[in-house]
Amino acid sequence: MKLIKNMTFATLALFGAGSAYSTTTIYIAGSTGDRAGTQLGISELLTGWTFQGDKGATNSTSPSTLSKATGANYGVWTGTYSGQSVIIKTSFAGALAGVQAIAGNVPQYFVLSNGGGTTTLTDPTSANLGTAAVSATADFAFSTVFQATTPFVAGVYNGVTYSAVTEELIGVSPLGFYASPGFPTGSANITTALAKQLYTKGSLPLSLFTGNSGDNNKIVYALDRDTDAGQRWGIFNEIDLGTSGTVTAWQPTITGQTTTSGITYGGTVNSQVLWPAETKSGIYSPTGGGGYNSGSSIAVPLTAVLGSDAYQGKYYNTDTSTYEYLYPNATAGYYIGYLTPSDANPDLLGTTGVVPSGSRGVSLSYNGVPLTTANVQSGLYTAWVYNRIIEPVGGVTTGTLQQSFHDALRDQIKNTAAAASGAIAIDSNFRVQRSTDGGDVTIIGQ
Repeated sequence: MKLIKNMTFATLALFGAGSAYSTTTIYIAGSTGDRAGTQLGISELLTGWTFQGDKGATNSTSPSTLSKATGANYGVWTGTYSGQSVIIKTSFAGALAGVQAIAGNVPQYFVLSNGGGTTTLTDPTSANLGTAAVSATADFAFSTVFQATTPFVAGVYNGVTYSAVTEELIGVSPLGFYASPGFPTGSANITTALAKQLYTKGSLPLSLFTGNSGDNNKIVYALDRDTDAGQRWGIFNEIDLGTSGTVTAWQPTITGQTTTSGITYGGTVNSQVLWPAETKSGIYSPTGGGGYNSGSSIAVPLTAVLGSDAYQGKYYNTDTSTYEYLYPNATAGYYIGYLTPSDANPDLLGTTGVVPSGSRGVSLSYNGVPLTTANVQSGLYTAWVYNRIIEPVGGVTTGTLQQSFHDALRDQIKNTAAAASGAIAIDSNFRVQRSTDGGDVTIIGQ
Protein backbone atom coordinates (compact mmCIF):
# COMPACT_ATOMS: atom_id res chain seq x y z
CA MET A 1 0.00 0.00 0.00
CA LYS A 2 1.02 3.61 -0.45
CA LEU A 3 1.23 4.09 3.30
CA ILE A 4 3.82 1.35 3.70
CA LYS A 5 5.92 2.70 0.84
CA ASN A 6 6.25 6.00 2.67
CA MET A 7 7.48 4.43 5.91
CA THR A 8 11.08 4.59 6.96
CA PHE A 9 13.17 1.43 7.23
CA ALA A 10 13.40 2.03 10.96
CA THR A 11 9.63 2.00 11.25
CA LEU A 12 9.38 -1.19 9.22
CA ALA A 13 11.97 -2.80 11.43
CA LEU A 14 9.96 -1.80 14.47
CA PHE A 15 6.86 -3.42 12.97
CA GLY A 16 8.70 -6.55 12.04
CA ALA A 17 10.53 -7.09 15.29
CA GLY A 18 8.65 -9.71 17.22
CA SER A 19 5.60 -9.54 14.91
CA ALA A 20 5.49 -13.30 14.77
CA TYR A 21 5.40 -13.48 18.55
CA SER A 22 3.22 -10.56 19.63
CA THR A 23 -0.15 -9.02 18.93
CA THR A 24 -0.96 -5.32 18.99
CA THR A 25 -4.32 -4.23 20.35
CA ILE A 26 -5.93 -1.07 18.96
CA TYR A 27 -8.91 0.58 20.69
CA ILE A 28 -11.33 2.70 18.65
CA ALA A 29 -14.28 4.63 20.10
CA GLY A 30 -16.87 6.88 18.52
CA SER A 31 -20.26 7.64 17.09
CA THR A 32 -22.81 5.18 15.76
CA GLY A 33 -23.09 7.42 12.70
CA ASP A 34 -19.50 6.45 11.82
CA ARG A 35 -20.00 2.79 12.65
CA ALA A 36 -20.74 1.35 9.20
CA GLY A 37 -17.96 3.17 7.35
CA THR A 38 -15.40 2.45 10.06
CA GLN A 39 -16.20 -1.24 10.26
CA LEU A 40 -16.18 -1.57 6.47
CA GLY A 41 -12.84 0.25 6.30
CA ILE A 42 -11.33 -2.09 8.91
CA SER A 43 -12.46 -5.13 6.92
CA GLU A 44 -10.76 -3.71 3.84
CA LEU A 45 -7.44 -3.09 5.65
CA LEU A 46 -7.10 -6.42 7.44
CA THR A 47 -6.27 -9.77 5.90
CA GLY A 48 -7.51 -13.10 7.22
CA TRP A 49 -9.87 -11.31 9.59
CA THR A 50 -12.57 -12.48 11.95
CA PHE A 51 -15.15 -10.32 13.68
CA GLN A 52 -17.26 -11.01 16.77
CA GLY A 53 -19.69 -8.46 18.18
CA ASP A 54 -23.11 -7.62 19.53
CA LYS A 55 -24.77 -8.44 16.18
CA GLY A 56 -23.05 -11.78 15.68
CA ALA A 57 -19.84 -13.14 14.17
CA THR A 58 -18.42 -13.19 10.65
CA ASN A 59 -15.08 -13.55 8.86
CA SER A 60 -13.26 -12.69 5.65
CA THR A 61 -14.47 -15.85 3.93
CA SER A 62 -18.13 -14.87 4.45
CA PRO A 63 -18.56 -11.43 2.82
CA SER A 64 -22.35 -11.86 2.62
CA THR A 65 -22.54 -11.61 6.43
CA LEU A 66 -20.41 -8.46 6.74
CA SER A 67 -23.50 -6.61 8.02
CA LYS A 68 -22.95 -8.35 11.34
CA ALA A 69 -19.83 -6.19 11.63
CA THR A 70 -21.00 -2.97 9.97
CA GLY A 71 -24.16 -3.02 12.09
CA ALA A 72 -22.38 -3.74 15.38
CA ASN A 73 -22.01 -1.08 18.06
CA TYR A 74 -19.43 -3.14 19.96
CA GLY A 75 -17.06 -5.84 18.82
CA VAL A 76 -13.57 -7.15 18.22
CA TRP A 77 -11.58 -7.81 15.04
CA THR A 78 -8.62 -10.13 14.67
CA GLY A 79 -6.39 -10.26 11.61
CA THR A 80 -3.15 -9.06 10.07
CA TYR A 81 -2.19 -5.51 9.20
CA SER A 82 1.22 -4.65 7.67
CA GLY A 83 2.42 -8.13 8.56
CA GLN A 84 1.53 -7.61 12.22
CA SER A 85 -1.07 -9.60 14.11
CA VAL A 86 -3.66 -7.18 15.50
CA ILE A 87 -6.72 -7.14 17.71
CA ILE A 88 -9.01 -4.16 17.09
CA LYS A 89 -11.75 -3.40 19.59
CA THR A 90 -14.52 -0.99 18.60
CA SER A 91 -16.93 0.85 20.90
CA PHE A 92 -19.51 2.99 19.10
CA ALA A 93 -21.20 4.46 22.16
CA GLY A 94 -21.77 7.89 20.66
CA ALA A 95 -20.16 10.95 19.12
CA LEU A 96 -19.76 12.75 22.42
CA ALA A 97 -18.23 9.65 23.96
CA GLY A 98 -15.70 9.69 21.12
CA VAL A 99 -14.72 13.29 21.79
CA GLN A 100 -14.61 12.66 25.53
CA ALA A 101 -12.40 9.60 25.03
CA ILE A 102 -9.69 11.52 23.17
CA ALA A 103 -9.96 15.03 24.59
CA GLY A 104 -10.05 13.82 28.20
CA ASN A 105 -8.38 10.42 27.83
CA VAL A 106 -11.53 9.04 29.49
CA PRO A 107 -11.75 5.20 29.44
CA GLN A 108 -14.55 3.61 27.42
CA TYR A 109 -16.22 0.21 27.59
CA PHE A 110 -15.10 -2.46 25.12
CA VAL A 111 -15.88 -6.17 24.82
CA LEU A 112 -13.66 -8.38 26.95
CA SER A 113 -13.29 -11.07 24.28
CA ASN A 114 -10.22 -11.07 22.07
CA GLY A 115 -12.30 -12.49 19.23
CA GLY A 116 -12.32 -15.67 17.22
CA GLY A 117 -15.61 -16.95 18.62
CA THR A 118 -18.90 -17.51 16.82
CA THR A 119 -21.36 -16.36 19.48
CA THR A 120 -23.00 -12.95 19.76
CA LEU A 121 -21.26 -10.83 22.39
CA THR A 122 -22.98 -8.88 25.14
CA ASP A 123 -23.20 -5.10 24.93
CA PRO A 124 -20.33 -4.18 27.29
CA THR A 125 -22.21 -1.18 28.69
CA SER A 126 -24.74 -3.62 30.18
CA ALA A 127 -22.17 -6.16 31.36
CA ASN A 128 -19.92 -6.58 34.36
CA LEU A 129 -16.28 -5.58 34.07
CA GLY A 130 -14.14 -8.70 34.08
CA THR A 131 -17.06 -10.84 32.86
CA ALA A 132 -17.95 -9.46 29.45
CA ALA A 133 -16.55 -5.93 29.44
CA VAL A 134 -13.22 -4.17 29.78
CA SER A 135 -12.49 -0.50 30.39
CA ALA A 136 -9.71 0.95 28.24
CA THR A 137 -8.56 4.26 26.78
CA ALA A 138 -9.08 4.69 23.04
CA ASP A 139 -6.18 5.22 20.66
CA PHE A 140 -8.34 7.35 18.37
CA ALA A 141 -12.04 7.93 17.76
CA PHE A 142 -14.77 9.09 15.42
CA SER A 143 -17.37 11.79 15.93
CA THR A 144 -20.27 13.37 14.04
CA VAL A 145 -19.97 16.65 15.96
CA PHE A 146 -17.28 19.27 16.23
CA GLN A 147 -15.50 19.33 19.58
CA ALA A 148 -16.80 22.89 19.99
CA THR A 149 -20.39 21.55 20.08
CA THR A 150 -19.65 19.36 23.10
CA PRO A 151 -18.91 20.31 26.71
CA PHE A 152 -15.52 18.60 26.26
CA VAL A 153 -13.65 21.61 24.92
CA ALA A 154 -10.22 22.51 26.25
CA GLY A 155 -10.60 23.19 29.97
CA VAL A 156 -12.15 21.48 32.97
CA TYR A 157 -15.61 19.89 32.86
CA ASN A 158 -17.04 17.79 35.72
CA GLY A 159 -13.58 17.57 37.28
CA VAL A 160 -11.87 16.24 34.13
CA THR A 161 -9.30 18.27 32.19
CA TYR A 162 -9.88 18.22 28.43
CA SER A 163 -7.48 19.17 25.65
CA ALA A 164 -7.96 20.22 22.06
CA VAL A 165 -8.08 17.40 19.52
CA THR A 166 -7.20 17.10 15.85
CA GLU A 167 -10.36 16.69 13.74
CA GLU A 168 -10.19 15.53 10.11
CA LEU A 169 -13.31 15.41 7.92
CA ILE A 170 -13.80 12.06 6.20
CA GLY A 171 -17.38 12.15 4.93
CA VAL A 172 -20.92 13.42 5.42
CA SER A 173 -23.88 11.62 6.99
CA PRO A 174 -27.31 12.85 5.88
CA LEU A 175 -30.05 12.69 8.50
CA GLY A 176 -33.62 11.90 7.58
CA PHE A 177 -36.89 12.33 9.44
CA TYR A 178 -39.07 9.20 9.37
CA ALA A 179 -42.61 8.45 10.55
CA SER A 180 -44.14 5.17 11.68
CA PRO A 181 -46.50 3.03 9.53
CA GLY A 182 -49.76 4.65 8.46
CA PHE A 183 -48.48 8.22 8.41
CA PRO A 184 -50.11 9.79 5.32
CA THR A 185 -47.58 9.67 2.49
CA GLY A 186 -49.26 12.58 0.74
CA SER A 187 -48.18 14.81 3.64
CA ALA A 188 -44.77 13.27 4.21
CA ASN A 189 -42.95 16.49 5.00
CA ILE A 190 -41.63 18.20 8.11
CA THR A 191 -40.48 21.80 8.36
CA THR A 192 -37.86 23.36 10.61
CA ALA A 193 -40.60 25.06 12.66
CA LEU A 194 -42.67 21.86 13.02
CA ALA A 195 -39.63 19.82 14.05
CA LYS A 196 -38.68 22.38 16.71
CA GLN A 197 -42.24 22.47 18.03
CA LEU A 198 -42.54 18.67 18.04
CA TYR A 199 -39.32 18.12 19.99
CA THR A 200 -40.15 20.91 22.42
CA LYS A 201 -43.72 19.82 23.20
CA GLY A 202 -43.30 16.09 22.58
CA SER A 203 -46.54 15.71 20.59
CA LEU A 204 -48.57 17.58 17.97
CA PRO A 205 -51.83 17.04 16.08
CA LEU A 206 -51.32 15.42 12.68
CA SER A 207 -53.35 18.28 11.19
CA LEU A 208 -50.33 20.57 11.58
CA PHE A 209 -48.52 18.32 9.10
CA THR A 210 -51.40 17.71 6.71
CA GLY A 211 -53.35 20.96 6.90
CA ASN A 212 -56.51 18.84 7.23
CA SER A 213 -58.76 19.69 10.20
CA GLY A 214 -60.04 16.12 10.08
CA ASP A 215 -56.64 15.05 11.47
CA ASN A 216 -56.94 17.11 14.67
CA ASN A 217 -57.54 13.95 16.73
CA LYS A 218 -54.60 12.04 15.27
CA ILE A 219 -51.44 12.62 17.30
CA VAL A 220 -47.76 12.62 16.33
CA TYR A 221 -45.22 11.81 19.09
CA ALA A 222 -41.47 12.53 19.13
CA LEU A 223 -38.76 9.87 19.41
CA ASP A 224 -35.22 11.03 20.16
CA ARG A 225 -31.57 9.96 20.51
CA ASP A 226 -29.60 10.22 23.75
CA THR A 227 -27.15 13.01 24.58
CA ASP A 228 -24.19 10.88 23.44
CA ALA A 229 -25.46 11.03 19.86
CA GLY A 230 -23.85 13.50 17.50
CA GLN A 231 -26.89 13.14 15.28
CA ARG A 232 -29.02 14.60 18.08
CA TRP A 233 -26.89 17.74 18.29
CA GLY A 234 -26.73 18.01 14.52
CA ILE A 235 -30.52 17.87 14.21
CA PHE A 236 -31.23 20.12 17.19
CA ASN A 237 -28.86 22.80 15.91
CA GLU A 238 -30.36 22.36 12.45
CA ILE A 239 -33.92 23.02 13.71
CA ASP A 240 -32.83 25.94 15.93
CA LEU A 241 -33.44 24.06 19.17
CA GLY A 242 -29.77 24.17 20.13
CA THR A 243 -27.91 22.13 22.71
CA SER A 244 -29.69 23.52 25.76
CA GLY A 245 -33.32 23.76 24.60
CA THR A 246 -36.15 21.93 26.33
CA VAL A 247 -36.70 18.47 24.82
CA THR A 248 -39.70 16.18 25.27
CA ALA A 249 -39.58 12.66 23.83
CA TRP A 250 -41.15 9.28 24.54
CA GLN A 251 -40.19 5.71 25.40
CA PRO A 252 -42.65 3.16 23.99
CA THR A 253 -43.27 -0.38 25.26
CA ILE A 254 -43.85 -2.71 22.31
CA THR A 255 -45.30 -6.23 22.19
CA GLY A 256 -45.63 -8.69 19.31
CA GLN A 257 -42.38 -7.82 17.56
CA THR A 258 -40.62 -10.03 15.03
CA THR A 259 -36.88 -10.49 14.57
CA THR A 260 -35.56 -11.70 11.21
CA SER A 261 -31.91 -11.71 10.12
CA GLY A 262 -31.04 -9.56 13.13
CA ILE A 263 -33.65 -6.87 12.33
CA THR A 264 -36.48 -6.35 14.85
CA TYR A 265 -39.68 -4.78 13.57
CA GLY A 266 -43.45 -4.49 13.91
CA GLY A 267 -45.59 -5.02 16.96
CA THR A 268 -47.97 -2.77 18.86
CA VAL A 269 -47.21 0.04 21.29
CA ASN A 270 -49.46 -0.64 24.26
CA SER A 271 -48.03 2.08 26.48
CA GLN A 272 -45.45 4.84 26.55
CA VAL A 273 -43.84 7.14 29.07
CA LEU A 274 -41.70 10.22 28.85
CA TRP A 275 -38.11 9.04 28.43
CA PRO A 276 -36.70 8.44 31.95
CA ALA A 277 -34.01 10.78 33.27
CA GLU A 278 -30.51 9.54 32.49
CA THR A 279 -26.84 10.54 32.38
CA LYS A 280 -24.65 9.82 29.35
CA SER A 281 -20.92 10.69 29.29
CA GLY A 282 -21.50 12.90 32.30
CA ILE A 283 -24.36 14.84 30.64
CA TYR A 284 -27.66 14.71 32.54
CA SER A 285 -31.01 14.57 30.76
CA PRO A 286 -34.18 15.20 32.80
CA THR A 287 -37.35 13.20 32.26
CA GLY A 288 -38.32 13.39 28.60
CA GLY A 289 -34.90 14.65 27.56
CA GLY A 290 -33.18 11.40 26.59
CA GLY A 291 -33.58 8.76 23.92
CA TYR A 292 -32.23 5.78 22.01
CA ASN A 293 -28.54 4.95 21.87
CA SER A 294 -28.28 4.24 18.13
CA GLY A 295 -29.99 4.77 14.81
CA SER A 296 -30.82 1.08 14.49
CA SER A 297 -32.53 1.10 17.89
CA ILE A 298 -34.71 4.15 17.12
CA ALA A 299 -35.73 2.44 13.87
CA VAL A 300 -37.49 -0.33 15.82
CA PRO A 301 -40.41 1.72 17.28
CA LEU A 302 -40.74 3.50 13.92
CA THR A 303 -41.98 0.16 12.50
CA ALA A 304 -44.63 -0.32 15.23
CA VAL A 305 -48.31 0.61 15.32
CA LEU A 306 -49.64 2.67 18.24
CA GLY A 307 -52.50 1.17 20.27
CA SER A 308 -55.24 3.33 21.77
CA ASP A 309 -53.63 3.75 25.20
CA ALA A 310 -50.49 5.01 23.48
CA TYR A 311 -52.01 7.41 20.98
CA GLN A 312 -54.47 8.75 23.58
CA GLY A 313 -51.50 9.48 25.86
CA LYS A 314 -52.53 7.39 28.86
CA TYR A 315 -50.54 8.34 31.97
CA TYR A 316 -50.70 7.91 35.73
CA ASN A 317 -51.58 11.08 37.61
CA THR A 318 -49.77 10.88 40.94
CA ASP A 319 -51.85 13.75 42.34
CA THR A 320 -55.16 11.94 41.85
CA SER A 321 -53.79 8.36 41.89
CA THR A 322 -55.70 7.62 38.69
CA TYR A 323 -54.96 7.01 35.03
CA GLU A 324 -55.79 9.90 32.73
CA TYR A 325 -55.37 10.73 29.03
CA LEU A 326 -53.58 13.61 27.30
CA TYR A 327 -55.77 13.16 24.22
CA PRO A 328 -58.92 11.25 25.27
CA ASN A 329 -60.55 11.84 21.87
CA ALA A 330 -57.59 10.69 19.79
CA THR A 331 -58.33 8.12 17.09
CA ALA A 332 -54.81 7.30 15.83
CA GLY A 333 -51.17 8.11 16.45
CA TYR A 334 -47.72 8.00 14.89
CA TYR A 335 -44.08 8.47 15.83
CA ILE A 336 -41.49 10.66 14.14
CA GLY A 337 -37.76 10.18 14.67
CA TYR A 338 -34.52 10.86 12.81
CA LEU A 339 -31.70 8.59 11.68
CA THR A 340 -29.25 8.07 8.82
CA PRO A 341 -30.34 6.31 5.62
CA SER A 342 -27.78 3.57 6.34
CA ASP A 343 -29.85 2.63 9.40
CA ALA A 344 -33.25 3.49 7.95
CA ASN A 345 -32.94 1.56 4.70
CA PRO A 346 -32.60 -1.98 6.09
CA ASP A 347 -34.16 -1.52 9.53
CA LEU A 348 -37.10 0.76 8.76
CA LEU A 349 -37.85 1.03 5.06
CA GLY A 350 -37.32 -2.66 4.29
CA THR A 351 -34.95 -2.22 1.34
CA THR A 352 -33.41 -5.62 2.13
CA GLY A 353 -36.84 -7.25 2.00
CA VAL A 354 -36.80 -8.20 5.67
CA VAL A 355 -39.35 -5.68 6.97
CA PRO A 356 -42.81 -6.38 5.45
CA SER A 357 -44.82 -3.56 3.89
CA GLY A 358 -47.22 -3.22 6.83
CA SER A 359 -44.35 -2.45 9.21
CA ARG A 360 -42.34 -0.09 7.04
CA GLY A 361 -41.90 3.51 8.07
CA VAL A 362 -42.41 6.58 5.92
CA SER A 363 -39.57 8.82 4.75
CA LEU A 364 -40.33 12.53 5.18
CA SER A 365 -39.07 15.43 3.11
CA TYR A 366 -37.46 18.26 5.08
CA ASN A 367 -38.70 21.75 4.23
CA GLY A 368 -40.19 20.25 1.09
CA VAL A 369 -36.91 18.74 -0.12
CA PRO A 370 -36.52 14.93 -0.30
CA LEU A 371 -33.37 13.36 1.09
CA THR A 372 -31.17 12.39 -1.85
CA THR A 373 -27.41 12.44 -2.30
CA ALA A 374 -27.68 15.06 -5.05
CA ASN A 375 -29.81 17.35 -2.86
CA VAL A 376 -27.25 17.17 -0.04
CA GLN A 377 -24.33 17.75 -2.41
CA SER A 378 -25.97 20.84 -3.92
CA GLY A 379 -27.11 22.38 -0.62
CA LEU A 380 -30.87 21.95 -1.16
CA TYR A 381 -31.10 19.47 1.73
CA THR A 382 -29.38 20.77 4.87
CA ALA A 383 -30.00 18.16 7.58
CA TRP A 384 -26.57 16.51 7.67
CA VAL A 385 -23.46 16.17 9.81
CA TYR A 386 -19.79 15.69 9.03
CA ASN A 387 -18.06 12.42 9.82
CA ARG A 388 -14.66 13.05 11.35
CA ILE A 389 -11.76 11.07 12.77
CA ILE A 390 -10.16 12.55 15.87
CA GLU A 391 -6.84 12.04 17.59
CA PRO A 392 -4.79 13.92 20.18
CA VAL A 393 -2.98 17.00 18.91
CA GLY A 394 0.41 15.70 17.85
CA GLY A 395 -0.94 12.30 16.90
CA VAL A 396 -1.58 8.92 18.46
CA THR A 397 1.04 8.33 21.14
CA THR A 398 0.51 4.69 22.09
CA GLY A 399 2.66 3.24 19.33
CA THR A 400 3.73 3.48 15.73
CA LEU A 401 1.36 0.76 14.51
CA GLN A 402 -1.64 2.51 16.06
CA GLN A 403 -0.74 5.75 14.24
CA SER A 404 -0.20 3.88 10.99
CA PHE A 405 -3.57 2.20 11.27
CA HIS A 406 -5.24 5.53 12.12
CA ASP A 407 -3.84 7.08 8.94
CA ALA A 408 -4.70 4.10 6.75
CA LEU A 409 -8.25 3.85 8.11
CA ARG A 410 -8.78 7.59 7.67
CA ASP A 411 -7.79 7.38 4.01
CA GLN A 412 -9.74 4.18 3.40
CA ILE A 413 -12.95 5.73 4.73
CA LYS A 414 -12.45 9.02 2.85
CA ASN A 415 -11.67 7.35 -0.46
CA THR A 416 -13.86 4.23 -0.42
CA ALA A 417 -15.66 3.07 2.69
CA ALA A 418 -17.69 6.18 3.53
CA ALA A 419 -19.71 6.21 0.32
CA ALA A 420 -19.92 2.41 0.21
CA SER A 421 -21.56 2.40 3.65
CA GLY A 422 -24.18 5.06 2.94
CA ALA A 423 -22.29 8.26 3.76
CA ILE A 424 -21.46 10.91 1.16
CA ALA A 425 -17.88 11.47 0.06
CA ILE A 426 -16.38 14.94 0.35
CA ASP A 427 -15.22 15.09 -3.25
CA SER A 428 -15.67 17.32 -6.28
CA ASN A 429 -19.41 16.56 -6.33
CA PHE A 430 -19.85 17.83 -2.78
CA ARG A 431 -20.21 21.54 -3.35
CA VAL A 432 -21.20 22.87 0.09
CA GLN A 433 -19.75 23.32 3.56
CA ARG A 434 -20.61 24.45 7.08
CA SER A 435 -18.34 25.55 9.92
CA THR A 436 -20.54 24.57 12.86
CA ASP A 437 -23.01 21.77 13.53
CA GLY A 438 -26.36 22.87 12.13
CA GLY A 439 -24.79 26.12 10.89
CA ASP A 440 -25.40 27.87 7.60
CA VAL A 441 -24.71 25.76 4.52
CA THR A 442 -22.68 27.71 1.96
CA ILE A 443 -21.30 26.96 -1.48
CA ILE A 444 -17.61 26.05 -1.31
CA GLY A 445 -15.53 29.01 -2.41
CA GLN A 446 -18.19 31.58 -1.62
